[in-house]
Amino acid sequence: MSRLSTGWISIHPLQRTWRLHISEKNTPYTLLMRKRLRIQFGNWKKTLLITHKRPSPYAIKAKIRIRSSKNRHTIGPLIGILTVAGGGRFRGVRSNFIDIIETGRRKGALVYVVPIENIDWKSKTVQGYLFHSKERRWIKERLPLPHVLYNRIPNRMFEDQEHVKAALEQLSTMRNLTLYNPQFFNKQQLYAALQRDTDITPYLPQTVMFTSKALLYQMLSSYPFVYIKPVNGMAGKGIYRVQKTTDGGYLAQYQERDDTVGKRFSSKEEVWTYLAPLIKQDYVIQQGIDLATFEDKLFDVRLLAQKNGRGEWGVTGAGVRLAGSGKITTHVPRGGSIQPPEEIFMNAFPHIAPNRLLALVRRMALRIARSLEKEWHTLGEVSMDIGIDKNMRIWFIEANAKPGKFDEPHIRKLSLQRIVEYAQHQANFIEVGEY
Repeated sequence: MSRLSTGWISIHPLQRTWRLHISEKNTPYTLLMRKRLRIQFGNWKKTLLITHKRPSPYAIKAKIRIRSSKNRHTIGPLIGILTVAGGGRFRGVRSNFIDIIETGRRKGALVYVVPIENIDWKSKTVQGYLFHSKERRWIKERLPLPHVLYNRIPNRMFEDQEHVKAALEQLSTMRNLTLYNPQFFNKQQLYAALQRDTDITPYLPQTVMFTSKALLYQMLSSYPFVYIKPVNGMAGKGIYRVQKTTDGGYLAQYQERDDTVGKRFSSKEEVWTYLAPLIKQDYVIQQGIDLATFEDKLFDVRLLAQKNGRGEWGVTGAGVRLAGSGKITTHVPRGGSIQPPEEIFMNAFPHIAPNRLLALVRRMALRIARSLEKEWHTLGEVSMDIGIDKNMRIWFIEANAKPGKFDEPHIRKLSLQRIVEYAQHQANFIEVGEY
């Protein structure tokens, strides 16, 4: 039977000397008696000098877990942030990567950046990047492919490149390595997957591929307004809202930076003539939801669901996204703002306790996360937008397989912890009953 203890790992930034720092407390005797520990990950081998001293403040360091079974000791987890090369070193939001690395350093994981192009498939090693906290700089180092790869390839353009798709396929089949988080969601595939789950369909607005003039006419006849969204869109870009007006005409609106642009038409035919040349990629057309408002502004709820250190889904946090005045979406880059749910809910739904309503939304979010995992088996986190209409009916609007940073500090802090804890679980560096 194996047992876990903790120590610190340090790497000297110049000499590249690796040390394992342990104390007498909870450390197996067989390890205390050693001066060196030889570790191996695939073809990568490293000798760790064992010391009872604290790591040097000038070293790259991280708290680490030590799994011991008889006279065998392994360290981990090693977590790789998977991205692509470019921009001098690698692509992606470096401040986000640093936050994950620093959380791993405190929680018990060595985290480094793994550009796909830097992987040596024969030796199963990578020219990865460690972050030197004290000097605030990146250090390139030959490192093993880690126990867990957290997929943060930054956008669809990179994800669709042939060498990236091939690498993801190869990584997903490797033994002793877990790749988590799938590709970006495609709206059509997302809704198609959810529509197969009868427990979820009551929460779904009608959403179909925008394929013809006849379909546009049908949707405009069926609903007071519709949204037309790019299948691979994000952050509210390229979205059109078309609604009937009281005079029998139609109003088409879209966001252009911070401005809402509106164009009026007297017939569905004119709407089609206007939209047809603009729809140059795959779009879906979606039933419009008469969302509840706060001070005449639309709002929805953005939630983050993540797997925890037990491998179970939980809601990390939720916040309201309030649209700007006259805006057609709640996206913050399009003029929306972030609000705590309690005040908004009390104003919009005075006949129900805010906590009760939020609990209903959170429960729905967990059902959706579990449903999506059936289709995308490597899903470990997902953000989603949940709408509540004026009759207090709850609707699923959107989901993102690679969530951005939540601005609410308490959600952000817990989300970083969940990333590390779930990786510890995947790599089997969790104590029984720890989380």
